[in-house]
Amino acid sequence: MTSMFRASLLLCFLAFGSAQAQQDLKEDAVQRVVHSHDPAIFVATGALYLKQEAIRANGGKPLSPAVDAEVERMIDINVRDPAWFYAAWAGAIDPRLSAEEADVIATHFTTEGGHLQRQVIEQSIGEVLTSTYTFTNKIDYRIAGSEREMQDLQRAVGPMRGSCACPTPKEMQELQHVADKGLYIGQDLSTYPDAVEFASGGVGVKYVKILMVQGVGAMRDHFESTAKQIRQVVSTQNASK
Repeated sequence: MTSMFRASLLLCFLAFGSAQAQQDLKEDAVQRVVHSHDPAIFVATGALYLKQEAIRANGGKPLSPAVDAEVERMIDINVRDPAWFYAAWAGAIDPRLSAEEADVIATHFTTEGGHLQRQVIEQSIGEVLTSTYTFTNKIDYRIAGSEREMQDLQRAVGPMRGSCACPTPKEMQELQHVADKGLYIGQDLSTYPDAVEFASGGVGVKYVKILMVQGVGAMRDHFESTAKQIRQVVSTQNASK
């Protein structure tokens, strides 16, 4: 083995090690970003949609205790356990953010202004996600049998900064009075220079756009995959009667 070949081989190993280190740093930053988010709104939205899909698959009639138990089990595993959420958002942002950008976002969310801004982002993305179902009546307050899931969504949303298309006007008033001291919707973020900078352009705007498109798309894909399984379970149970 010539000295030139050994030198070239050493450079290859060093380059590979450096690339691997960069990838490890990026994965760590991406995980810090997604785990800084509260999945409650997205979990509740998915659970409500899936429960109503089960009822629709049953002809709009209440589910039998056995079918309801199986549907609940599937929702618990596939949605109420938030592992899917972290995987979906990591998959959405990893190809579209650099390691440095992901680190900037994760670090920002540890600040007071960033913490408040993260909550506003979650509310906004939650409204987009919910609207994709309410506008097509895939979430409908008139469907009986999903009261628990509707209440869970109301609790998750808290005192909303915007409007949700799913509750009735009376429920909308009740929604405004949900006590959730952890939310600061309506907080003037202009008093936080880092929050203003984050919202003014660059990585902050880029991040929100990713969540609006790829993030929402990834969540819907997961829900639809689970909905297909739930519809099949209901159909099979009905066929066996």
